[in-house]
Amino acid sequence: MNINETTNFTGQINAKDSNGVDTQVVYLNATLDTSTNNFNIIASVNPTNKSLLTFTATDVAGETLSEQYTAFETQVKTKAKSLGYVIF
Repeated sequence: MNINETTNFTGQINAKDSNGVDTQVVYLNATLDTSTNNFNIIASVNPTNKSLLTFTATDVAGETLSEQYTAFETQVKTKAKSLGYVIF
């Protein structure tokens, strides 16, 4: 019997709105699939909050959108490596 394991991660990137409240602007989804020994990260923009998606945007904690994405990507890669995936 061949048993495949799939590991999923979800996350979100937030930007501070005009009221100083974190608002989701990007939804992140990552999948690690042992049947193909591959992984992917999909980012979906929330169209209602698209105006907050700017190069200089930060969340309430002061993290840029890029920093938030990098943190998500790092966690996915760390888990992938621990499961034996070859990460370049």
